[in-house]
Amino acid sequence: MKKNNKDNNKSLLDSRNVRILLSVLIAVVIWMIVTLAINPGSSTYFSGVPVDFGYDSDAYAKLGLDMVNSPEAKVKVTLKGDGGDLAAVENAGDMIVYPDFSSVKGAGEYELPLKVRLKSSQLNNLIEATADGKVTVVFDTVEEKTFDVEVEVQNGSISVAEGYVLHGTTAKPGKVTVSGPQGELDKIARIVAPLGYSDGLQDLTESKLATVELEARSADNEPVALQYVSMDNTLADVNISVYQTLTLPLKVNFINVPSGFDVNTLDYTLSQQHMTVTGRPSVLNALTELAVSDFDLANSFALDKAYQLNVELPDGVESVDNITTVTLTFNTEGLATKTVNVSNLRLINQPANMQIKLNTNRLNNVVLVGPKEELEKLSASAVSAVIDAGSVQITEGTENMAAEVRVPSSSSIFAVGSYSAECSIQVSGAGG
Repeated sequence: MKKNNKDNNKSLLDSRNVRILLSVLIAVVIWMIVTLAINPGSSTYFSGVPVDFGYDSDAYAKLGLDMVNSPEAKVKVTLKGDGGDLAAVENAGDMIVYPDFSSVKGAGEYELPLKVRLKSSQLNNLIEATADGKVTVVFDTVEEKTFDVEVEVQNGSISVAEGYVLHGTTAKPGKVTVSGPQGELDKIARIVAPLGYSDGLQDLTESKLATVELEARSADNEPVALQYVSMDNTLADVNISVYQTLTLPLKVNFINVPSGFDVNTLDYTLSQQHMTVTGRPSVLNALTELAVSDFDLANSFALDKAYQLNVELPDGVESVDNITTVTLTFNTEGLATKTVNVSNLRLINQPANMQIKLNTNRLNNVVLVGPKEELEKLSASAVSAVIDAGSVQITEGTENMAAEVRVPSSSSIFAVGSYSAECSIQVSGAGG
């Protein structure tokens, strides 16, 4: 029996398949001894691994903070562990290097250590990963402000030719939005488009367009260096508007002038006889004079009184000297007033389908103005009043209608004040 057992064992070991299996088992054991026993604490490193500043941003975002700088940084990462595990990390793309934000509690500048996370969750527990160095990061609350763009024309930077004026400057865009940390944003009071000296902006006879770089200014008008702040526009197109100038006479338009009175007999002056205005050539070339507001002769005139009248400029025309009013005065030397009762009343322009009867037989206390010598010779009978029935407002009943006082014998005497006469109105064929 013993001999048979020995023979059987010998035949088993002589089997080719058994020998191959044993060889594989021995190789595995040897590999395990080398990797686990002989080389259990290997290390390797990767250089130039970029730092991801956006990773784990919730750590500071929940505090209401924003990172106001994103410095580009690349660091060396060292890995320690068993050789087999290290072999699974092939390149820098298999890891994430990011700042450790645990110390960030509020706005300010922080020097932060770096953390490393392997993208394979299994390897994170098997490999020790460290990154060299630290990064400096600034945190703050980020806000936005919108500013009007102010054009600043520096001395001597623009000149216009004779007969022209610099009408104004406008920037496009007219507003800019500035965003950044509150601490830096609070330093900005103005956004300015400075127009400095440049060829082509001298002796202008037409409008020009210039592109300028925007500047942030403090409340003291000092430049503010923008470290972390950004603007949605850094350039502006400045339109330099150049207008032509023209000097024109001023003219008063008299209204409520009685028929037969010659306004040229009035001796009056304006505080300014002419005015220099500016505007587009197409508008100015169509003008021969400038009007001031209407003067109501009958209702506004009084001896020894001055009147402020508005200068009424057409659309697109402006005063070079920003004058908006002038003073009207009359030379009343030799003029006088006279009060009379007017009995000579006359109805004109009576509609064919109406019968109108004057109920007023006399206008009392009519005030006349004119040369003193003429007034002294004037009798009440030389004065008349005309009622124009063409302006009647009703078809039946009574109505007070305006009465125009006239002095047919004189072109230099006129009545001041308003007067009316009562009239009875009846449609033809109606009533008794």
